[in-house]
Amino acid sequence: RKFLARNCRHPMTWLFSLYWLGVLAVAGPVVFHMWRRTPRGERPFSTLMFLAPSPPRITSRSRIEHWILMLLRVSVLFLLAFAFTRPLWRTPRSESEQASNEQLLAVLVDTSASMQREGLWDDLIRQVDERLTKLPPDVSVALYRFDRKLVPVASFHELKLTEPTVRREIVRSRLMALQPTWESTRIGESLVGMATVLQEAQTERSTPAPQRIWLASDLQSGAETVALQGYEWPNDLPVEVIVAHPLSASNAGLQVVDKNSESTDELLRVRVTNSADSTKDQFTLRWDSDQSPQVSVYVPPGQSRVLVPPQLPEGAGASSLILIGDDQDFDNRVYIAETAPQTQVVVYCGIGTPNDAEGQRFYLDRVFSSSYRFQIEQREWRETNTASAEQQPALVILVQPEPEAESFVRRYLKNGGTVLIAGPSPEAILASINLCGRQELTVTEASVPKYAMLGEIDFTHPIFSPFAESQFSDFTGIRFWKHRIIAGLIGLDSQADGDRVDPAHPHDRILARFDDGDPAIIDLALPHGRVIVFAAGWQPADSQFARSSKFPMLLFRLMEYSTGTTPRPRSQSVGSALAWPVTSRMESAMTGTARLPDDTELKSLPIDRPFFQTDKPGLYSLGVPGRTEQIAVNLDADESRTAPLTVEQLEGFGLKLKARERSNEQQRQRDHQRQLQLVELEQSQKLWQSLLIAVTILLLTETFLSGLLGSRNTKTDQNAPAAA
Repeated sequence: RKFLARNCRHPMTWLFSLYWLGVLAVAGPVVFHMWRRTPRGERPFSTLMFLAPSPPRITSRSRIEHWILMLLRVSVLFLLAFAFTRPLWRTPRSESEQASNEQLLAVLVDTSASMQREGLWDDLIRQVDERLTKLPPDVSVALYRFDRKLVPVASFHELKLTEPTVRREIVRSRLMALQPTWESTRIGESLVGMATVLQEAQTERSTPAPQRIWLASDLQSGAETVALQGYEWPNDLPVEVIVAHPLSASNAGLQVVDKNSESTDELLRVRVTNSADSTKDQFTLRWDSDQSPQVSVYVPPGQSRVLVPPQLPEGAGASSLILIGDDQDFDNRVYIAETAPQTQVVVYCGIGTPNDAEGQRFYLDRVFSSSYRFQIEQREWRETNTASAEQQPALVILVQPEPEAESFVRRYLKNGGTVLIAGPSPEAILASINLCGRQELTVTEASVPKYAMLGEIDFTHPIFSPFAESQFSDFTGIRFWKHRIIAGLIGLDSQADGDRVDPAHPHDRILARFDDGDPAIIDLALPHGRVIVFAAGWQPADSQFARSSKFPMLLFRLMEYSTGTTPRPRSQSVGSALAWPVTSRMESAMTGTARLPDDTELKSLPIDRPFFQTDKPGLYSLGVPGRTEQIAVNLDADESRTAPLTVEQLEGFGLKLKARERSNEQQRQRDHQRQLQLVELEQSQKLWQSLLIAVTILLLTETFLSGLLGSRNTKTDQNAPAAA
């Protein structure tokens, strides 16, 4: 076979050569044709008693009388043996097919923040480099790294375009240049992405090649593995784990505890977490100032403690807290930003005094003054310049507006602002709606027998989306004594109204209905800005709305909806997006300035999208014209959970793990792959089908000739006595 493969352009081979032993059955027809049997017994006939006996003539050997029959039977047996050997002819192979022994190996290196532990990174690079030097030359190696995302370092596609002799050196040199980052570990998403990359690499080949993954990591238990739970891992993609070990397994981490958004408690709290495999439990917490006092904390392995940091002396400044007494210091510092409440302007257009408990302004003042997130300044519409982005109101509330305020309201809506209408009477609501530019609506007083409640609520709208959770979605405790009926809504009330709908404008949207079906809260369709209409007020004469816990949350959500701002946590993780400190949608067309922790300043940045360059812990400053905000970016809390995952946990995620391969295992894999390729080639040729058809034809021919020759012999035997 080797001689044919070297000297023939289309050498032939067999998948199952042992079936050639069936050719020995060819001797059967030859023996049967030459074997003569003489009758053993004699039966006397009375009519032969008058004839003289004639003994048979003795010959030296038997002769074959029917050569054609014997050759047909021999051919049938030969072709059957030939068919069972599954012959195939090798076709000329392309360059990719000739590399049938090639393997695809993806080296996946963990570069997350937990790899910064002492001695861990050096151990990982050493193990990977040693294994790369021992790989056979027919293994195609690609290098990828991961933390929050999968990043190609030397991809299969890139290396395919380079010379084969330098590919391995490119991978090794780029491996040595890698360094751990400060981002979190998403091992599940990275493995799923790596499996997809290998599948794409297989599609570029004419014949599949064995594939595998080297996962080089510390396998810390804080890594994200959710993506593996719903993914069916390929059976032909084994994962070999290369586990790196630090000089010391003990590790404790420090994190900022985010305060409850519903609480007015401004107290700073931190959490100390001790790893499950740690050998230490006594630590000290202090500020990064020489004047800072210290607080001792006891945290057993596998547990955590929440505590209040020590109070800084008067005049001492510090921007971070430090945990002392831990062997690994990569997660022992958290940064604390000094945040001031955002200043927001609210314009109230209506009558009533702040001390009138029966009016609507009384409850607005109480809600706005208790906010810790915003420093809210209430102004009259005459005192507000809507042409200035800094004075752009966060919200305009129309209760009983003056007709002279129409130009102010129209200009504010044109700038993209949000108007809240909640009048105490149908006439006040209608006047406010007309002031905003909608003239076709009608407002009448509804007949409420006892009280009404909110029934249907659209939790998909941005105003109500924070209430979608089951613990916040119950509004049935709010009773409304009065409400108004608003008719003439675009696309909602009647077919006739549909004739007035402008296709360029959206339809009115009902955000909530009363239990009798009348609209309770409506988002009116306008070319510019937003108008939210309450069909009932929050004063005691109309409802219990102002005394509900939902009222402050809804007002602040309206302000966020109007300005485009969202609540900012006290600490954000490395790699997360930072929102610019804008207070109105007018500012989104401006540019901002960012200052990084190393004092690098980035200017003329667009602020219509978040700031993403948060690749290290520290204090970031984002500034827009007239306003600058400091944001603390810290290490992800899960990176402090450094106890390693077990093999059983990895197998529970569906991974096909395997031990380190030996050289004979590699040879067996190559032989098995070669045999699979031959089987695939034979399935495409299917020569055995033609051979079986030939066997059937030969058997039919042999049967016909046997019958023909047998009938002639019978006639000859019948005529023989008469001739005698």
